[in-house]
Amino acid sequence: MTPSTLVERYGSPLYVYDLDEADRAATALRAQLPSGATLFYSLKANPHPEVVRALRIAGCRAEISSAGELGAALLAGHEPATCLYTGPGKTDAELAHALERGVTFFSAESVTDLRRIARAAQRQAVTARCLLRVNGGAGTGTAGLRMTGTASQFGLDLDAVDEWAPAVAGLLAEGHVEPVGLHMFAMTNARDEDSLIQELLTNIRTAALLRDKHGLPVRVLDLGGGFAHPYAVPGDRPRYPRLRDALEGGLDEHFAGRRDGDMEVAFESGRHLSGACGQLLTTVTDVKESKGRTFVVLDAGVNTLGGLAGLRRLPPVRAQAVPAGSGQPGNGREERRVALVGPLCTPSDTLAHDTALPLPSPDDLLAIPNTGAYGLSAGLIGFLSRPAPGEVALRGGDVVSATRLDLRRGPVEVPRARPVDAAERARAVLPVLAEHARRVDAEARFPSESLAALRGSGLMGLLVPARYGGLGGGLAELAEVAQILASGCLSSAMIWAMHCQQTDAVVRFGTEELRAELLPRIAAGTVYLGSITSEKQTGGHLLTSAAPLREDGDGLLVERDAPIVTGGAVADGFLMTMRDAPDAPARAVTLVYADRDRLDVEVSGDWNPLGMRGTHSVALRLKGTVPAHSVVGERGAFSRVAVGAFIPLGHIGWAACWLGAARQALSELLTVFRSPGRPSSTDLTSDLVAERLARIRIDLETVSAYLRQCVEEVSRRRAEGDGLTGTSVQIHLNTLKVLASELTYRAADQCVALAGLGLGYRTDSPVPLERHLRDLRSAALNYSNDRLLTATGTLCLVDRAVGLIGSAPRPAPAPHS
Repeated sequence: MTPSTLVERYGSPLYVYDLDEADRAATALRAQLPSGATLFYSLKANPHPEVVRALRIAGCRAEISSAGELGAALLAGHEPATCLYTGPGKTDAELAHALERGVTFFSAESVTDLRRIARAAQRQAVTARCLLRVNGGAGTGTAGLRMTGTASQFGLDLDAVDEWAPAVAGLLAEGHVEPVGLHMFAMTNARDEDSLIQELLTNIRTAALLRDKHGLPVRVLDLGGGFAHPYAVPGDRPRYPRLRDALEGGLDEHFAGRRDGDMEVAFESGRHLSGACGQLLTTVTDVKESKGRTFVVLDAGVNTLGGLAGLRRLPPVRAQAVPAGSGQPGNGREERRVALVGPLCTPSDTLAHDTALPLPSPDDLLAIPNTGAYGLSAGLIGFLSRPAPGEVALRGGDVVSATRLDLRRGPVEVPRARPVDAAERARAVLPVLAEHARRVDAEARFPSESLAALRGSGLMGLLVPARYGGLGGGLAELAEVAQILASGCLSSAMIWAMHCQQTDAVVRFGTEELRAELLPRIAAGTVYLGSITSEKQTGGHLLTSAAPLREDGDGLLVERDAPIVTGGAVADGFLMTMRDAPDAPARAVTLVYADRDRLDVEVSGDWNPLGMRGTHSVALRLKGTVPAHSVVGERGAFSRVAVGAFIPLGHIGWAACWLGAARQALSELLTVFRSPGRPSSTDLTSDLVAERLARIRIDLETVSAYLRQCVEEVSRRRAEGDGLTGTSVQIHLNTLKVLASELTYRAADQCVALAGLGLGYRTDSPVPLERHLRDLRSAALNYSNDRLLTATGTLCLVDRAVGLIGSAPRPAPAPHS
């Protein structure tokens, strides 16, 4: 595809990345390195996922130094365990983020950095493998930029090794961090092969000295790189024909066991691998004369290319533009000395002060070559708030990706009181839930042992803000904990999730007086909240009510018949919906909180259903007076509480519980299948068995992915203050409930079918698949899927933009005239 065609289709300015060229660069560099060497691609040069993916396929691992680069590496298909996380000043938060995603290989820049890595690994119960970055002696080679050999934030000073080597040994003895080798990146952009060879051989000798004299392990030796490449000017990458033989000789001399696999030798490269694959296409907007100089004004400036050159990480920008394809300027035109300038209102927006160019005309298209490295990633894309250029990746001349980087201003995430231990707390109480689940189900009784364990765990206050004594958790923690609890007892998990739903409503819509009274008690585990929203007159319709609130002096009189109240016999307090007044319409619903101590509570029914028997969802009659400040949300406007809290928390919490139970069913089945005691009728080599297992897994993966997307969407909208009234988000939440209820039940049903009559269908089976099946059958009935599908279909007619979950919002189509 020609440059002009690309610009016509995708706009200007436009970065174009030729992925085939990236392949060629990786192949050529690998041929110049010692045999068997590991080659890392430094994502700082260009984190575009298609470039990263191309170099991964070409055999490069990922060298990363931020959460954003980690995200790009994972998006491009890198396994987190193969990534090398480098850079000074790594924080606890970013280390936790990396370890949680499976990164376990780091470069440590100091003893403090190594200790921080060790602490982070200990919290994640893993061992981090670390390279010790060494700031060696002053080199004699010439380079574009010297990284070490002087006072530097990079690495441990070689001349202070007697001080830091014992500390490293001490940390090794403590565990959770394992120094495995050395990292010796001394220079970058070395165009002279002799200088590069000399520098790398010096580093090999230094590594051997540190091993022999100080006992430092060198199972991995990362020699960095220094491989050069032209920047924003025409030219080919340099070749290093003598490099392989020279380095293999040095390695054989000092690390004789390398060829036997005793040591891994690694190199890193950014610009050398990606530089030639990119060019920047830019359109001439003006050509003007000023005091004897010619200025060619482009639609690309320092916001697009090389704005960070002032940091000395890059050469000064002296871009050379060339005609972009046939028919462009240059055919017989006079060559002139011109200044290439961009569109920004600052004299600093200059890409070249004096360069030769066939004099172009406005609207001509120019190309700036060799900008695949430190092109857009080194631009000042936030300056003057101009849109970023498009980025197109080509393979075999065909477009495989066309994207645009979008900078958005979002809310600052407020630090919370370490909800990260919520999963640990859930796992700690899980044995209690699992131990009593069979008896709870058999007797259709409330799981009092589970509730007692949850009260003592702090999880009853997961969503309570830290200022009220809670854990300050969010929806992600809610979904994770619900899945863990449901793997032991789905009834207990649903009880807890519905309690969290009620808590969230109080947190978000309760009066300050009510929050101050109630939330500390919830956080302490002394209040378990029951939910009363159903009535005989209205059925399960959430947004209507028949029983009216009545004024009673300074308080409110509540009198309510409730046909189903989960855990109603033991709840310490209730959130109940009521018609706002005797003369109010049925849709004028008010939500009110009542302590059990303020009510006369009569259990008026029993609970003996097919499944979910432990929820003990009995019928209640309640009567009493509550303070006026017990109203949650505005009077008569419960619909806002429903949309803002009840519906999202309900659907997310339920879906997570159902997923946890279905996932446990599959896990239990697979455990039996892998054991010697599996049923003799089960043939694990059967294509039918494999297909059924695959379909179960696909159903669970689908629910898991959609649940995660809903959690992210609701969390983001809440953080941005957008609210949840949008048509698309309501469709997404309804879809989550229907999808989760149907697919988790189907997964459990398929598990029973695979297990067979003896193992899967008996109540006394060692694998409780029959209980999972009965419990999950209720999912479609719990706020009926039919009702939700009807509502969703109506919403689909309104959402003309068809805003699918996870997709960028787009405007609705214009109405037909």
